[in-house]
Amino acid sequence: MEWTDDHDILLLREMIATEFFFQCKKGSPDRGKIWESIQERLNKLDNPKFMIKEKRGVRDRWNLLQAKFKRTQREELQASGIDCELSEKDTLIEELCEREDSFSAKDKKKSDDKEAAEEIRKKAMERMKRKSTESAYGSAKKSRRSGGDAVEFLKEKAQSEYSIRQQELELQRKEQEVRARQQELQIELLRKQTEQQVQISQALMTMMQNMVKK
Repeated sequence: MEWTDDHDILLLREMIATEFFFQCKKGSPDRGKIWESIQERLNKLDNPKFMIKEKRGVRDRWNLLQAKFKRTQREELQASGIDCELSEKDTLIEELCEREDSFSAKDKKKSDDKEAAEEIRKKAMERMKRKSTESAYGSAKKSRRSGGDAVEFLKEKAQSEYSIRQQELELQRKEQEVRARQQELQIELLRKQTEQQVQISQALMTMMQNMVKK
């Protein structure tokens, strides 16, 4: 099909109205299902008429619009040094680009935080194991000097192993608390984003209704 500005604007409105669109990673099955649902809704419209054969059609169109918009913005900014006034179509693209960049930044920070926590945990475990080895080695030297210290050595070893296990459990507990807090923050963020998206959708619907009346 041949895409016009009217087709593009309706596609962009559908993307903005779709909840959690950019929270699904590119190429994932969930993102594919969302593209498919957008394709189906657009094909049901009569004015303008859409004839999108597969979900790839809407995905490729968005990629093209996004790349063209970013290239044009860079060229205009370099030429004039100021941001130019945007049309409705460009405003929608800019909004979607900002959302995508925002979710990408959050995903990267989440991944970095997880890697940092895992590195801290590994270093802590290495320190505990090293201390345990040193303690066992020192106790073993004492036992060689005095056969009567064998029982004391085994007792100290058991206590050392118990201490390591307790520290491991404490680390796991703290990790669970961190994950729980992250989940709470994510839920709160999703709630706010959902409210914002609902408001945007309502505003878009009102605007479309006004346009139809005119």
